[in-house]
Amino acid sequence: MGLLTTNADSGRRRARLARELTVIAALGIIAALPLAAWPQGAPPAAEASAATNKPQAQARAPAEPVAEEAAQAEPSDQKTTKKYPVRNGTAAYGRTEEFEKKKTADGEIEIQRVRSPSYSGDPNVLYEQQTRTKKLPDGSLEREYILKNPDGSGRMAPIEIIREKVRTNGEVTTTERELLRQDYSGHWQPLRKERVTQTGEEKARRSVKEVREPNLSGDWKVVDRTVTSEKSTETGKTTHAVRQTANAYGKLADYEVREESTKKDGDKESKEVVVRRRDTQDTDNPKFFLVERTRTEQAKSADGKVTRKSVTESDLVGEGASRNVTPGGPKVVEERVEQETTAADGSTRRTVTVKERGAVNREMRHTAQIVQETDSNGNVRQILIPSR
Repeated sequence: MGLLTTNADSGRRRARLARELTVIAALGIIAALPLAAWPQGAPPAAEASAATNKPQAQARAPAEPVAEEAAQAEPSDQKTTKKYPVRNGTAAYGRTEEFEKKKTADGEIEIQRVRSPSYSGDPNVLYEQQTRTKKLPDGSLEREYILKNPDGSGRMAPIEIIREKVRTNGEVTTTERELLRQDYSGHWQPLRKERVTQTGEEKARRSVKEVREPNLSGDWKVVDRTVTSEKSTETGKTTHAVRQTANAYGKLADYEVREESTKKDGDKESKEVVVRRRDTQDTDNPKFFLVERTRTEQAKSADGKVTRKSVTESDLVGEGASRNVTPGGPKVVEERVEQETTAADGSTRRTVTVKERGAVNREMRHTAQIVQETDSNGNVRQILIPSR
């Protein structure tokens, strides 16, 4: 039994350490992009090179809802390639990201391709994402995000489309998004609709996000609502967000409450994040348990060295795999220390030391050390040192 317990803890730690590396080097899920998480920027580049791109062949036009802007696109004025080589013991693999930006008559087109070598060594395209932006005469913006995957015959076929409209009227900014996917007959159908309304100035802002989905009768109903309030001062910022989802009776009820506060005092900075979530085990008397309470302290020394120390408490252990059965309230589940130094030429070195509490072995144990070096050209070298 002792050997099984040790192997279980070791397996969980290795899985967690792999995710630590993935946070910096990996993109999101390739198969589908959720509506709430729109296309994000790429992670820090391991090897980056930029050059003026030569005229490219026009891309194959996607299915019916895709506008024919590609035919109007001018030759690319910018192209960037980023490479992520990874070595894990004796195994070596990597990923290449290509970015292109093309000007159009009323906006621009951005294309991102992710390549990874196949078993034969060919740099196959894992997926391609296009972002088309239009600037309308009234100042509003229209964007279309097109996600493409290989169709098995050497071509890229669209599998998901997100359309977005952003309009501003005084202090009110409204963003409408629509997610479309193909049905069994090949027609594009909307699956989710999102509307975000922001009001107020930057120092005091309030936003309401509503997500609608069709029910069995085809009527669009609100299934998710998040209300966020932000306040900013010269010394800090506070954020309070309440997310509502459907309860067991089909009505919207508070599901998650997230609070963030940041304070600055000279070269010192402190941040606290508190996340509580409804316990769905009790329908009539829902209770909220602590998902995360993270306190981070940052200080900068006279020689420019930056040190960040964070402690995370939770009612969950093993990343939510099990509840904390011991009495006494939330337990510390992670301790992290980061140290970052900057040389005269602009190169940086960051060292992260992590301690965690496992789901089987409930003691705090050293799990990993991550060393990340960035040279003056932006090239990144990262080393993961797991505990034995």
